Amino acid sequence: MADPSAQVPDELLERLRNVSNATVLGQLLRRGYDKVYMEGVHSLAKGRRMVGRAVTLRYLPSRPDLGERVATGDHGEGWNETPRWRALEALKPGDVFVGDAMGLSGVSTGGDVVFSRILTQKAAGLVTDGGVRDGHKVILYGYPVFAGGSTPTVGEPHIMPYEVNEPVACGGVLVWPGDVIMGDDDGVVVLPSQLAAEIIDEAEHHDEVEQAVIEHTQREGISPKSFYPFNEDTERIYEEWKKRQG
Repeated sequence: MADPSAQVPDELLERLRNVSNATVLGQLLRRGYDKVYMEGVHSLAKGRRMVGRAVTLRYLPSRPDLGERVATGDHGEGWNETPRWRALEALKPGDVFVGDAMGLSGVSTGGDVVFSRILTQKAAGLVTDGGVRDGHKVILYGYPVFAGGSTPTVGEPHIMPYEVNEPVACGGVLVWPGDVIMGDDDGVVVLPSQLAAEIIDEAEHHDEVEQAVIEHTQREGISPKSFYPFNEDTERIYEEWKKRQG
């Protein structure tokens, strides 16, 4: 597991909130990280930005002889101490609940009662490659919700919550506890925690340069093709843009 003392600070999360997922993805690709975009995981509430530290929960396929042991024995003292509740109770402001449901998008990982705890914990959001029961109710809590889908079904006949704050695979991506989970209308990107401080300056610069190019080309009514890839002319436009920003 990741060292808790090395967790990404809130100040850095706030800076990451202001850069685009596409830019972060580009930064990671240049460093050889080409499996960081979750497949089959979409926003159930468009327009909500999510940036937070991962608190992970791994689900397993249900089995009649093991369900009761998981609920009351090996992983807790009664139903209220199941791994799912322990994961939810571990959430803090700035954390994201990440549920690895093996990509079973039509199977519920929890519903409006269970996931109301994300709201009261003031956590940053919910991500799962499984389904969310009563998703139309969960999104009313106001936090970002990213899932494989919304479903009316009950999850327990199909999956059981098993392990908290260990590495998981969600949407085909390895998520280590404490990694930065970034969601927008295009989907979810996983930023390894140890790279967050390394990429932030370059990511902010990239987004500012793109904004400078957009403003310049729109103002002049010209094509942006001369400024991609970034070159000396791009940097000149950027420096002029910075002066205008004061």
